[in-house]
Amino acid sequence: YEANNYYQNSLPYASESIIGNECVSCLEVDDNDDNNNGDVEITELCQEMYEASGKCETYVSNLYYPSVGACDYINNILPQISKVYSGTSSSVVSSISSAASGDTATLLSFVFGVSTVGLALYSCFLYKKASDAGRSVGLSQQGIV
Repeated sequence: YEANNYYQNSLPYASESIIGNECVSCLEVDDNDDNNNGDVEITELCQEMYEASGKCETYVSNLYYPSVGACDYINNILPQISKVYSGTSSSVVSSISSAASGDTATLLSFVFGVSTVGLALYSCFLYKKASDAGRSVGLSQQGIV
């Protein structure tokens, strides 16, 4: 990416990632409590992210109501998605579609080009036919004097 340039300037984030690798701590010390003992609490951001996330708490023993709504997605669908993106998919359909995607794009662009040229020629033909018909038929021949 560094070789590419945009108006003689290098592209931003071409040599470094836009996403940092730093972790954000979810723990904060509560200095404002009445006891002044500095209890450690979880930040509001981390609490909200955990509540909104999909969880599979099937084997967690301390919970009265474990959240198991995302177990099927985590155990079955995510591994299939990672196989497709890593290129190790054994699915025949995904192999055929990935191999033919370039050929499909070429075929569709060829069909689009041919149909555009064909419609342009047909519209020229219709225009010429209408203009020739308009010249050969006068108003006196149509019954209007």
